[in-house]
Amino acid sequence: MKLTEKIMADCKKATFLIEKQQFKPLTLGEQVKLKIHLAACSWCRTYERQSKNIQLLMGSVFRHSATKTKELDPEFKNKLKILINTKLENE
Repeated sequence: MKLTEKIMADCKKATFLIEKQQFKPLTLGEQVKLKIHLAACSWCRTYERQSKNIQLLMGSVFRHSATKTKELDPEFKNKLKILINTKLENE
């Protein structure tokens, strides 16, 4: 495996862990792997900052909305699921 392929694979795992940690705690092993990767990868550090900012902004949008619950239109939600699954299968 080439170095660039190894880095990309590690970045893919790191971005997954960045997103995961916003919703539930990472295992000790995941925390260690992510910290090591972030220490060496400025792209993923930038991604982590941007992801946290997006979560904060989205949280404030939903907290300050007039209604208590916001949901996607079920048809749009299904189309989005199909699109995401298709993209994941093609990678």
